[in-house]
Amino acid sequence: MKSIQSTTIMRRVYYSYALSFVAQPMLAVGLLLGGALALFGRFTHVASITENMLSTPLGNVPTYVSEAFMSALARGELGTVLVVLTIASLSAVAMHQLSRLTWSHRLRTA
Repeated sequence: MKSIQSTTIMRRVYYSYALSFVAQPMLAVGLLLGGALALFGRFTHVASITENMLSTPLGNVPTYVSEAFMSALARGELGTVLVVLTIASLSAVAMHQLSRLTWSHRLRTA
């Protein structure tokens, strides 16, 4: 009887641990960001993007990126545009979450 009760308790501890792990918001952000990056790699040829970025003068990079984005939108490459927007928004969410984590750690140790 005692071993059945202890196994039930340990199973509940394991369930609680698994739920606390899955409930982390950064886990969902990381999984979605990884999927978006995989789709971006499927939709585009990453080596040519890198080559084009390196051949563009540094001052013209923002203009080049915005023109490439608008060109993809004009050509009807909606999937690529949505993936880029997803990557940008998830990166912003991740940076915000990480900055909050760092800030709260500083408050606790001070």
